[in-house]
Amino acid sequence: MTAGAYDWTDDMLKIKSMQKKFRDSFNGTEINPTRWDVAASGSGMALTVADGTVTISTGTTLDDEVVLTSRTAFTIPLRVMVAVNLSQRIAGQSVWLELVSVDPTSAQPDGRSAAAWRLDGTSPTLANYEVQSEGAPRLASSSGSPIPTTVPTGWSVLEIEPTNDECWFHGRQLDTTAARSNSYVRHQQIPEPNALYRFRIRVRNRQFINGISAVANNGSGLVRITRAAHGFATNDVVTVADVSGVPGANGTFTITVIDANSFDLVGSTFSGAYLNTGWASVSRNLAPASMRSRSARCASARTASRSGGAAARVDSDGAAGAGLGVVVTVISWGGLGGADGAGAAGVSGVVSGMMGSSSGRAGSIAGAGRPCSPRARTAASRSTGTGTTEISKGSQSTARWTVSPVATSGRGS
Repeated sequence: MTAGAYDWTDDMLKIKSMQKKFRDSFNGTEINPTRWDVAASGSGMALTVADGTVTISTGTTLDDEVVLTSRTAFTIPLRVMVAVNLSQRIAGQSVWLELVSVDPTSAQPDGRSAAAWRLDGTSPTLANYEVQSEGAPRLASSSGSPIPTTVPTGWSVLEIEPTNDECWFHGRQLDTTAARSNSYVRHQQIPEPNALYRFRIRVRNRQFINGISAVANNGSGLVRITRAAHGFATNDVVTVADVSGVPGANGTFTITVIDANSFDLVGSTFSGAYLNTGWASVSRNLAPASMRSRSARCASARTASRSGGAAARVDSDGAAGAGLGVVVTVISWGGLGGADGAGAAGVSGVVSGMMGSSSGRAGSIAGAGRPCSPRARTAASRSTGTGTTEISKGSQSTARWTVSPVATSGRGS
């Protein structure tokens, strides 16, 4: 057996499933170093593990940050389910549950693509969702979207489900039989489907807001920013980023509040014309008033792979109450190709084509560096059973995938 699951002895491409799973129930008293990389900026935050929960105590220092990053990398399409509990939602803190693209050589986040939930602000039932593609700034929801409550007496299960053509964000309560209570979708600026991703839990002592609707001249040459219910006060110091069309708006400024929806940037110079891309954000340079605990726990996910010529959405609704832990599941289905033999990519690009279902022609096996033989092509077209095998890539988990029986009378070519 060689890479790519091509069996040269039987002269056949044998496929079972292409499913890769990651799970952590946070049992024990410390983070499992074989599953997570842990990084911290500043010394004011603390991380503890107990009773099936990882808890981050935030401290009160501006821009202190703790980041847990999965050591396992994944490919799209996939789904992440995480249960979160926040002791109290206060201003000046943000929690991200995010998929971030990584450099394929170093396996380190490259800042190019992402999909994330961002929990900040004071409401326990609101969160923002973010997407990023090909190095552009993150496109975030303009204001908080309803989610199941994150109050200490409950757990909010949040899901991220990117595919090739859309990215879904779902919310539900932990260990209930109820269906998802909130769902949101992005079709623009979604993560690059051919990248590798790692999952992160990130907590930072800074709060960001999006939804800047206007950037204009205040009448005396200063930049005036309009954002509904910004919540700032005169003499607050804010950092504005990713404003398109008005370069003088980006940077750190003391502000003068005009009203509940607008403020001026002291010392700025207006020029240009604002282009509302949805990327712009503003954050207040103010530490949180008190320390709070942010905890993560997770419900198991049930996923399903499909066969077909085009990528199908991972549409399982999950198994409520199926257990606790952190679950990241990637589904790659080697759908049967069309007449040209082109199929869905294999795990991490190991397989670049599947058997053609009409002409009987087959794609090539990138891992082996050789095309399928005519014998393999004809065998595939007359096969009525499901071929099975397991393939392993390096030290990562075994990847398993499934191809439905081929019942056409294809011809070798």
